[in-house]
Amino acid sequence: MTENLCDKNRCSGCGACRDICPEHAIKMEEDPEGFFYPQIDEALCSGCGACRSVCPADEEYEKLQARAYLFRSSDPDILHKSSSGGAFSVLADKVLSDGGAAAGAVFADDFRVCHIVCTDISGMQKSKYVQSDMTGVYENILGKLKSGMPVLFSGTPCQCHAVLKYCSAYKDRLYTLAVICRGVSSPGLWKRYVNWLEEKGSLEAFCFRDKRTNNNGHTVSMTIDGSEKACPMDADPYSVMFIKCLTLRPSCYSCPYTATDLPFDLTIGDFFSAGNIDGECADGKGASIVLARSSKGTELLERCREDAKVFEIPIEAADQPALKNPAPLSPLRRMLFRDLAKTTNGEMDFRTLLKKYGGLKDS
Repeated sequence: MTENLCDKNRCSGCGACRDICPEHAIKMEEDPEGFFYPQIDEALCSGCGACRSVCPADEEYEKLQARAYLFRSSDPDILHKSSSGGAFSVLADKVLSDGGAAAGAVFADDFRVCHIVCTDISGMQKSKYVQSDMTGVYENILGKLKSGMPVLFSGTPCQCHAVLKYCSAYKDRLYTLAVICRGVSSPGLWKRYVNWLEEKGSLEAFCFRDKRTNNNGHTVSMTIDGSEKACPMDADPYSVMFIKCLTLRPSCYSCPYTATDLPFDLTIGDFFSAGNIDGECADGKGASIVLARSSKGTELLERCREDAKVFEIPIEAADQPALKNPAPLSPLRRMLFRDLAKTTNGEMDFRTLLKKYGGLKDS
């Protein structure tokens, strides 16, 4: 087995190469940091090049000029269940009403994060700060598109680019909805965190962006053995490490998608300064930035006006750092993953790692 599709520091781990391989010669293998990379079995590989045809790391993308919008759902329930302004939910509902399907990231029963394709978007709401598993999603989307169904795919820009390449022949029915992304965290590290939480009991629910205190979702909540706990994001050690950009995939630190002119129909993200433009959005209940590029994406956005506040703003108001520069690489990242390996071989307790990098307090 050899790893040779692209340089490791550019591989986004999208898995499109694995799913398209007609010989099933590619597997996604976990590295010591808990990220997955394609491994090619040369004995099975026919050299057809299908894997390279869908790899987003090997292609310059088409730059589409964006127009920016403030977006906020008119439905209080949708607003509460969303990380920001409910843009994903309202946009997805429009595609579902056309007889389509939506694809997004959900928690599996073991809290592994994976993408699914279905008509129930409830599990796709709220952010998951973990790289998601895309196994089988590409063929699922392609099959639906071939049957005439429209599909809205929501994911990171690198995932959107891979889906766009995989389904390029049917992109007229595909809506690509990229989230403004600061980077994806290690699934392996997240698994270790879940296991650590479950030392106290069975983890039944987890939310990275709880809005119960009307603080734009800057609260983390979890339920363990029926007992619910909530704390500020800066008191949850996993979230602290993510906010510090210590847990991200290597490719995130040189992300090529930190711009407004991307090849996707729409981009959505938090709009924390929306209250400066619209006073009603200063209540801490959330608002979204939406960037529309294609005519298809703009038309879908326009259909949302009956269910949401939607109005155009200057593109300069889209002030998310992830639209300007990749995440900064700290020397602490190397140290964190070095110590993560020590927790695996017994040289360090995982709690010590959380105290060292996540600010965990003694309780």
